[in-house]
Amino acid sequence: MSHIDCGHNRRRAAELASQAHRHSAKGDYGAAESCFRQALELLRNDPANPERLALWNELGMVLKYGGKYDRAERCYRMALRHSYKRFRGRERQFFHANLYHNLGGVEHSRARFTRAEKYARKGLGLRLKCCPSDSLAVAEDRAALGAILYGLSKYGDSERNYLYALRIYRHEYGPSHQQIAVLLNNLAALCHGTGRPKRAESYYRAALRMKRRWLGRSHPDVAVTMNNLALLYHALGRTRAAQSWMDNALRILESRLGGSHPSTICVRQNCRRTGNPSGGASK
Repeated sequence: MSHIDCGHNRRRAAELASQAHRHSAKGDYGAAESCFRQALELLRNDPANPERLALWNELGMVLKYGGKYDRAERCYRMALRHSYKRFRGRERQFFHANLYHNLGGVEHSRARFTRAEKYARKGLGLRLKCCPSDSLAVAEDRAALGAILYGLSKYGDSERNYLYALRIYRHEYGPSHQQIAVLLNNLAALCHGTGRPKRAESYYRAALRMKRRWLGRSHPDVAVTMNNLALLYHALGRTRAAQSWMDNALRILESRLGGSHPSTICVRQNCRRTGNPSGGASK
Protein backbone atom coordinates (compact mmCIF):
# COMPACT_ATOMS: atom_id res chain seq x y z
CA MET A 1 0.00 0.00 0.00
CA SER A 2 1.33 3.45 -0.90
CA HIS A 3 1.96 6.25 1.59
CA ILE A 4 -0.91 8.19 -0.01
CA ASP A 5 -3.29 5.26 0.52
CA CYS A 6 -2.13 4.86 4.13
CA GLY A 7 -2.70 8.53 4.83
CA HIS A 8 -6.16 8.44 3.25
CA ASN A 9 -7.15 5.33 5.22
CA ARG A 10 -5.98 6.83 8.48
CA ARG A 11 -7.92 10.04 7.89
CA ARG A 12 -11.03 8.11 6.94
CA ALA A 13 -10.64 5.82 9.96
CA ALA A 14 -10.40 8.90 12.21
CA GLU A 15 -13.59 10.30 10.66
CA LEU A 16 -15.40 7.01 11.25
CA ALA A 17 -14.18 6.91 14.86
CA SER A 18 -15.55 10.44 15.41
CA GLN A 19 -18.90 9.32 13.97
CA ALA A 20 -18.84 6.28 16.25
CA HIS A 21 -18.28 8.47 19.31
CA ARG A 22 -21.25 10.64 18.37
CA HIS A 23 -23.48 7.59 17.92
CA SER A 24 -22.32 6.11 21.22
CA ALA A 25 -22.98 9.37 23.09
CA LYS A 26 -26.59 9.19 21.87
CA GLY A 27 -26.94 5.55 22.89
CA ASP A 28 -26.96 4.33 19.27
CA TYR A 29 -24.57 1.47 19.94
CA GLY A 30 -25.32 -0.50 16.79
CA ALA A 31 -24.38 2.45 14.58
CA ALA A 32 -21.26 3.09 16.67
CA GLU A 33 -20.21 -0.54 16.32
CA SER A 34 -20.57 -0.37 12.54
CA CYS A 35 -18.38 2.75 12.32
CA PHE A 36 -15.67 1.28 14.51
CA ARG A 37 -15.59 -1.93 12.47
CA GLN A 38 -15.25 0.02 9.22
CA ALA A 39 -12.40 2.02 10.73
CA LEU A 40 -10.64 -1.16 11.85
CA GLU A 41 -10.97 -2.64 8.38
CA LEU A 42 -9.25 0.39 6.88
CA LEU A 43 -6.26 -0.17 9.18
CA ARG A 44 -6.24 -3.98 8.94
CA ASN A 45 -2.72 -4.17 7.43
CA ASP A 46 -1.10 -2.69 10.53
CA PRO A 47 -2.33 -4.66 13.58
CA ALA A 48 0.01 -2.94 16.05
CA ASN A 49 -0.85 0.58 14.85
CA PRO A 50 -1.70 2.56 18.03
CA GLU A 51 -4.78 4.01 16.31
CA ARG A 52 -6.00 0.49 15.57
CA LEU A 53 -5.31 -0.64 19.14
CA ALA A 54 -7.38 2.27 20.44
CA LEU A 55 -10.18 1.31 18.04
CA TRP A 56 -10.24 -2.27 19.38
CA ASN A 57 -10.58 -0.88 22.89
CA GLU A 58 -13.33 1.56 21.90
CA LEU A 59 -15.20 -1.10 19.94
CA GLY A 60 -15.08 -3.28 23.04
CA MET A 61 -16.67 -0.49 25.07
CA VAL A 62 -19.52 -0.08 22.58
CA LEU A 63 -20.12 -3.83 22.46
CA LYS A 64 -20.27 -3.91 26.25
CA TYR A 65 -22.84 -1.09 26.28
CA GLY A 66 -24.80 -3.07 23.70
CA GLY A 67 -24.84 -6.15 25.93
CA LYS A 68 -22.44 -8.17 23.72
CA TYR A 69 -20.10 -9.14 26.50
CA ASP A 70 -18.23 -12.02 24.84
CA ARG A 71 -17.42 -9.91 21.80
CA ALA A 72 -16.35 -7.01 23.99
CA GLU A 73 -13.93 -9.23 25.88
CA ARG A 74 -12.42 -10.49 22.62
CA CYS A 75 -11.80 -6.91 21.50
CA TYR A 76 -10.02 -6.00 24.74
CA ARG A 77 -7.87 -9.11 24.55
CA MET A 78 -7.02 -8.38 20.92
CA ALA A 79 -5.83 -4.92 21.91
CA LEU A 80 -3.89 -6.34 24.86
CA ARG A 81 -2.11 -8.95 22.73
CA HIS A 82 -0.98 -6.55 20.00
CA SER A 83 -0.10 -3.73 22.39
CA TYR A 84 3.11 -5.51 23.46
CA LYS A 85 4.47 -4.89 19.97
CA ARG A 86 3.79 -1.16 20.10
CA PHE A 87 3.96 0.26 23.61
CA ARG A 88 6.74 0.47 26.18
CA GLY A 89 7.13 1.80 29.72
CA ARG A 90 4.52 4.21 31.02
CA GLU A 91 2.67 4.27 27.73
CA ARG A 92 2.12 0.52 27.97
CA GLN A 93 1.14 0.75 31.65
CA PHE A 94 -1.49 3.39 30.92
CA PHE A 95 -2.96 1.52 27.96
CA HIS A 96 -3.03 -1.77 29.86
CA ALA A 97 -4.68 -0.02 32.81
CA ASN A 98 -7.48 1.03 30.44
CA LEU A 99 -7.88 -2.52 29.16
CA TYR A 100 -7.95 -4.11 32.61
CA HIS A 101 -10.42 -1.45 33.74
CA ASN A 102 -12.66 -2.42 30.81
CA LEU A 103 -12.21 -6.16 31.33
CA GLY A 104 -13.32 -5.60 34.90
CA GLY A 105 -16.36 -3.76 33.57
CA VAL A 106 -17.34 -6.69 31.36
CA GLU A 107 -17.07 -9.11 34.29
CA HIS A 108 -19.08 -6.70 36.44
CA SER A 109 -21.82 -6.69 33.80
CA ARG A 110 -21.77 -10.50 33.85
CA ALA A 111 -22.09 -10.39 37.67
CA ARG A 112 -18.77 -12.22 37.97
CA PHE A 113 -17.59 -9.90 40.69
CA THR A 114 -14.57 -11.80 41.98
CA ARG A 115 -12.99 -11.86 38.52
CA ALA A 116 -14.04 -8.25 38.01
CA GLU A 117 -12.25 -7.20 41.21
CA LYS A 118 -9.07 -8.95 40.09
CA TYR A 119 -9.01 -7.03 36.79
CA ALA A 120 -10.01 -3.73 38.40
CA ARG A 121 -7.28 -3.90 41.02
CA LYS A 122 -4.70 -4.85 38.42
CA GLY A 123 -5.72 -1.87 36.30
CA LEU A 124 -5.63 0.48 39.29
CA GLY A 125 -2.18 -0.75 40.27
CA LEU A 126 -0.85 -0.07 36.78
CA ARG A 127 -2.54 3.33 36.71
CA LEU A 128 -0.93 4.42 39.95
CA LYS A 129 2.51 3.66 38.46
CA CYS A 130 2.01 6.27 35.76
CA CYS A 131 -0.57 8.76 37.10
CA PRO A 132 -0.97 10.88 40.26
CA SER A 133 -3.39 9.46 42.82
CA ASP A 134 -5.72 12.46 42.37
CA SER A 135 -5.94 12.20 38.56
CA LEU A 136 -9.20 11.67 36.70
CA ALA A 137 -8.01 8.33 35.38
CA VAL A 138 -7.44 7.05 38.92
CA ALA A 139 -10.85 8.41 39.96
CA GLU A 140 -12.49 6.47 37.12
CA ASP A 141 -10.71 3.31 38.21
CA ARG A 142 -11.81 3.81 41.82
CA ALA A 143 -15.40 4.47 40.78
CA ALA A 144 -15.45 1.23 38.78
CA LEU A 145 -13.85 -0.68 41.65
CA GLY A 146 -16.48 0.73 44.00
CA ALA A 147 -19.26 -0.73 41.85
CA ILE A 148 -17.57 -4.13 41.83
CA LEU A 149 -17.04 -4.09 45.60
CA TYR A 150 -20.72 -3.27 46.05
CA GLY A 151 -21.52 -6.41 44.05
CA LEU A 152 -19.32 -8.34 46.49
CA SER A 153 -21.23 -6.81 49.46
CA LYS A 154 -18.08 -4.97 50.59
CA TYR A 155 -20.12 -1.86 51.29
CA GLY A 156 -17.64 0.14 53.34
CA ASP A 157 -14.83 -0.29 50.80
CA SER A 158 -17.27 0.44 47.99
CA GLU A 159 -18.42 3.72 49.52
CA ARG A 160 -14.86 4.84 50.27
CA ASN A 161 -13.89 4.35 46.63
CA TYR A 162 -17.02 6.16 45.42
CA LEU A 163 -16.42 9.17 47.66
CA TYR A 164 -12.74 9.29 46.69
CA ALA A 165 -13.75 9.42 43.02
CA LEU A 166 -16.55 11.93 43.66
CA ARG A 167 -14.16 14.38 45.31
CA ILE A 168 -11.87 14.31 42.26
CA TYR A 169 -14.76 14.50 39.78
CA ARG A 170 -16.21 17.58 41.45
CA HIS A 171 -12.80 19.23 41.57
CA GLU A 172 -12.18 18.56 37.87
CA TYR A 173 -15.68 18.86 36.38
CA GLY A 174 -17.51 21.19 38.71
CA PRO A 175 -20.92 20.45 40.27
CA SER A 176 -22.56 18.78 37.24
CA HIS A 177 -21.21 16.28 34.74
CA GLN A 178 -22.16 12.98 33.11
CA GLN A 179 -19.47 11.12 35.08
CA ILE A 180 -20.73 12.62 38.33
CA ALA A 181 -24.24 11.50 37.43
CA VAL A 182 -23.14 7.90 36.95
CA LEU A 183 -21.30 7.95 40.27
CA LEU A 184 -24.27 9.48 42.11
CA ASN A 185 -26.50 6.76 40.67
CA ASN A 186 -24.15 4.14 42.10
CA LEU A 187 -23.90 5.89 45.45
CA ALA A 188 -27.68 5.98 45.57
CA ALA A 189 -27.87 2.22 45.00
CA LEU A 190 -25.40 1.71 47.84
CA CYS A 191 -27.41 3.95 50.17
CA HIS A 192 -30.59 2.09 49.24
CA GLY A 193 -28.91 -1.24 49.92
CA THR A 194 -27.57 -0.10 53.29
CA GLY A 195 -30.80 1.35 54.65
CA ARG A 196 -30.48 5.06 53.84
CA PRO A 197 -33.51 5.67 51.58
CA LYS A 198 -33.67 9.47 51.91
CA ARG A 199 -30.07 9.89 50.85
CA ALA A 200 -30.60 7.34 48.09
CA GLU A 201 -33.55 9.30 46.70
CA SER A 202 -31.55 12.54 46.81
CA TYR A 203 -28.66 10.96 44.90
CA TYR A 204 -30.97 9.34 42.34
CA ARG A 205 -32.79 12.62 41.71
CA ALA A 206 -29.53 14.50 41.26
CA ALA A 207 -28.18 11.78 38.95
CA LEU A 208 -31.35 11.86 36.85
CA ARG A 209 -31.22 15.64 36.44
CA MET A 210 -27.59 15.51 35.32
CA LYS A 211 -28.08 12.59 32.95
CA ARG A 212 -31.03 14.27 31.27
CA ARG A 213 -28.99 17.44 30.91
CA TRP A 214 -25.91 15.75 29.46
CA LEU A 215 -27.45 12.80 27.58
CA GLY A 216 -31.02 13.80 26.75
CA ARG A 217 -34.26 12.45 28.16
CA SER A 218 -34.34 9.20 26.16
CA HIS A 219 -30.78 7.91 26.58
CA PRO A 220 -30.50 4.31 27.86
CA ASP A 221 -28.41 5.44 30.81
CA VAL A 222 -31.23 7.75 31.88
CA ALA A 223 -33.50 4.70 31.94
CA VAL A 224 -31.08 2.92 34.28
CA THR A 225 -31.53 5.59 36.94
CA MET A 226 -35.30 5.68 36.36
CA ASN A 227 -35.43 1.94 37.02
CA ASN A 228 -33.35 2.27 40.18
CA LEU A 229 -35.49 5.11 41.49
CA ALA A 230 -38.57 3.00 40.79
CA LEU A 231 -37.15 0.13 42.84
CA LEU A 232 -36.51 2.52 45.73
CA TYR A 233 -40.07 3.83 45.58
CA HIS A 234 -41.44 0.29 45.45
CA ALA A 235 -39.46 -0.59 48.58
CA LEU A 236 -40.91 2.51 50.29
CA GLY A 237 -44.46 1.49 49.34
CA ARG A 238 -44.91 4.28 46.79
CA THR A 239 -46.39 1.91 44.22
CA ARG A 240 -47.85 4.36 41.75
CA ALA A 241 -44.63 6.37 41.46
CA ALA A 242 -42.63 3.16 41.15
CA GLN A 243 -44.76 1.88 38.27
CA SER A 244 -44.63 5.20 36.43
CA TRP A 245 -40.85 5.44 36.57
CA MET A 246 -40.39 1.79 35.61
CA ASP A 247 -42.79 2.02 32.68
CA ASN A 248 -40.87 5.02 31.35
CA ALA A 249 -37.54 3.23 31.81
CA LEU A 250 -38.73 0.15 29.95
CA ARG A 251 -40.18 2.25 27.13
CA ILE A 252 -36.80 3.92 26.58
CA LEU A 253 -34.83 0.67 26.70
CA GLU A 254 -37.13 -1.21 24.34
CA SER A 255 -36.98 1.69 21.90
CA ARG A 256 -33.23 2.31 22.06
CA LEU A 257 -31.68 -1.08 22.84
CA GLY A 258 -34.35 -3.58 21.80
CA GLY A 259 -36.21 -6.23 23.74
CA SER A 260 -33.33 -8.70 24.03
CA HIS A 261 -30.74 -6.40 25.62
CA PRO A 262 -29.79 -7.46 29.19
CA SER A 263 -30.87 -4.09 30.61
CA THR A 264 -34.27 -4.31 28.91
CA ILE A 265 -34.80 -7.84 30.18
CA CYS A 266 -33.82 -6.81 33.71
CA VAL A 267 -36.24 -3.87 33.80
CA ARG A 268 -39.05 -5.97 32.31
CA GLN A 269 -38.50 -8.54 35.05
CA ASN A 270 -38.52 -5.76 37.64
CA CYS A 271 -41.87 -4.57 36.29
CA ARG A 272 -43.34 -8.00 36.81
CA ARG A 273 -41.83 -8.46 40.27
CA THR A 274 -43.18 -5.12 41.46
CA GLY A 275 -46.76 -5.72 40.39
CA ASN A 276 -46.92 -4.65 36.74
CA PRO A 277 -47.19 -8.01 34.95
CA SER A 278 -47.74 -6.50 31.52
CA GLY A 279 -44.27 -4.98 31.55
CA GLY A 280 -45.73 -1.51 31.16
CA ALA A 281 -43.89 -0.08 28.20
CA SER A 282 -45.30 -2.42 25.58
CA LYS A 283 -48.78 -0.94 25.89
